[in-house]
Amino acid sequence: MKNISSFFSKKITNLIFLLFLGFSVCIAQNKEVPKTEGISVSPAHFHLNLKPGQTKTYEISVTNDTKTSKKFKVGAFDFNMNGKGKSTFLPNGTGKYSLSKWMSISPSFIEVKAGVKKVVKFTVEVPDDESGNYAAWSVIMIEQEEPRNTIEPPKKGEGTVALGVIPTFAFGIFVYQNPPNVSDNSVEITNFTMDETEKGKIVKIEAENTGNGIAYCTSYIDLTNLTTGEQQRLLVKRFTIVPELIRDFAFKLPDSLKKGQYLAVGVLDFEGSEEIQVAKMKFENK
Repeated sequence: MKNISSFFSKKITNLIFLLFLGFSVCIAQNKEVPKTEGISVSPAHFHLNLKPGQTKTYEISVTNDTKTSKKFKVGAFDFNMNGKGKSTFLPNGTGKYSLSKWMSISPSFIEVKAGVKKVVKFTVEVPDDESGNYAAWSVIMIEQEEPRNTIEPPKKGEGTVALGVIPTFAFGIFVYQNPPNVSDNSVEITNFTMDETEKGKIVKIEAENTGNGIAYCTSYIDLTNLTTGEQQRLLVKRFTIVPELIRDFAFKLPDSLKKGQYLAVGVLDFEGSEEIQVAKMKFENK
């Protein structure tokens, strides 16, 4: 197995792995918003809910808003997440929770001309057997292809060789499959702590998925000043947590937080569930 860094370090190019979690459009009042040049991929991720024996095709849009044509190769990889969320890329079809082995992608190579949008399609065929009753996931990589530059040989008498480096980029689209029969999304808060750091006080929620399904959760922390009754909510975070994964979620206390005794309530709220996980902790802000 290769971790993320070693997987990409063996490529000739410098690969910038961009995880697009979404995009926003900004409109300035009474002002013309300049068009941004670049490559965009949409959507950023897929949450599937296919039944065993079901087949469905999905589309990924690749838009080229630059002034030059771009070429990309498209492929799928498996990835495992363990411990504290450390990811490991694996060859197609070899992951413990591999979705790529049920996936076909077309086309596997695209050229997107300037100002044009191209569509990549992938089809997922979930087998109609016991293996189709479990969660699975993979990542689709859309990686820029660039021709290699000619490397000038060293001059006579010089013992060094110059290596050419071509900067390229790639997009990772994460695909998660949770069959409808999966009901065991058992995510638990395993620890709720506060740490003193150079940047201030950090409150951490440690959560573990002990179930067999992928859980889509929202986490946040509510603070209550036990003297004044004043309340505030720290940043809301949305995340995906797969089976056998432990994740840490860190929340920095605001610098403007008044002195006093506080009650911190950490909350995990699960999509499609009526239950929430809650942890409580008292602390003093001096």
